[in-house]
Amino acid sequence: MHQHDELNCISHVPFFKNLPLDLRQDLVHISTHQQFFKKGSLIHAPGDGRLSVMSLDSGRAKVYSLSPDGHEQVLSLMQEGDINGEENLFDTENDDLFIEALEDSTVCSINYFDFQDLLLKSPELSLYLLNEFGKRLVSAQKNAMRRNSLEAGPRLYASLKDYADEAGSATFTLPLKKKDLASLLGITPETLSREFSKLKKDGYIAAKGKQITILK
Repeated sequence: MHQHDELNCISHVPFFKNLPLDLRQDLVHISTHQQFFKKGSLIHAPGDGRLSVMSLDSGRAKVYSLSPDGHEQVLSLMQEGDINGEENLFDTENDDLFIEALEDSTVCSINYFDFQDLLLKSPELSLYLLNEFGKRLVSAQKNAMRRNSLEAGPRLYASLKDYADEAGSATFTLPLKKKDLASLLGITPETLSREFSKLKKDGYIAAKGKQITILK
């Protein structure tokens, strides 16, 4: 098993990555690390009491739901380093997903109840997360407006400029997979690829893998 850094693990959760060090250390104290799940076993099932945000430390897993007639619908596949369930730290009403280990896997997690207890004890953490929710709400509203008013190319370019602003640099690393960016923008991966190429050709951006530079 590879060397595991618990603080680094917590910092990979998008909701926590910009937290001050002392608050991330508080989260380490309530987190569980490298819990083992055998291939084919359920990492999470509705009502199992393991409602949490989880990071797949090693292995592979699938996230799925069941239709009323018992039909399985796969929603996503998780690879090493993937995060699932940030919303589980704030809401227990929508616990309807299954997560199954596709191979022997280890999981790191923070339980809903432990997290809520920490929020009660830490006004600083509560305030930070409230502000983070506000930023996400503003971002969601901007994205909705772009979907309704901008074509695919300008929509992509505006989002890339936002990521550059967040990074404080014209050159930044794309913070999500391109297929996820396409979904966020409401376009197909093929359209995203085509518009990326057009932005590069027209001199608006330079791109090498996930490294992007805004040129105009």
